[in-house]
Amino acid sequence: MNVFAILDSMPAARLVRRIIGDESFEVFNAGERSTAIMMACGALTRELTPTVLLLDADTLEHRMLTQSRLTVGGILDRCHGRTPYRLILAIPQVEAILFSDREGLENALGRAVADLDWFEARFRPRAVFRRLLGEGDFEEKALTVIDALDDVALRRMARHPVVREIRSFMTEVQEPAAKRARVRRAG
Repeated sequence: MNVFAILDSMPAARLVRRIIGDESFEVFNAGERSTAIMMACGALTRELTPTVLLLDADTLEHRMLTQSRLTVGGILDRCHGRTPYRLILAIPQVEAILFSDREGLENALGRAVADLDWFEARFRPRAVFRRLLGEGDFEEKALTVIDALDDVALRRMARHPVVREIRSFMTEVQEPAAKRARVRRAG
């Protein structure tokens, strides 16, 4: 069974696709947040395909995270029917996955990342990534770095909570129902 993932940027979509690396996992770039939400609704209602909507939280504040989950979750609740979905908010942004493996990111960049940048990336990973890439076409440069990540870095980045949550959802929807049911035996 296929699982769709919808994200709102090409670099984020490429990163998640490379890390998951499963043929049943189809990743789509919506280009922007509102389009991603609508695409997820379309996948759930028309395609009837289990869908992950992965968006940037763009905050570290609990209240704002809750509000975003309720707002976007409410939209998805109205359009999902019986098709399973998972809303995942990357805290604070999907680029945090890149900063979960210093050695891998530095190898892909071809240079070391300063400790101060590494610290700031905990709060503003996209801004730090943009700064590290320098002037020019951000998307093109970001895709080049993401494509330069080696298999070891991808395996380490797969430990990030966002990736683990995607894999957990995939397991839930792809595992046969009989296998998921717990068998009670008379004791």
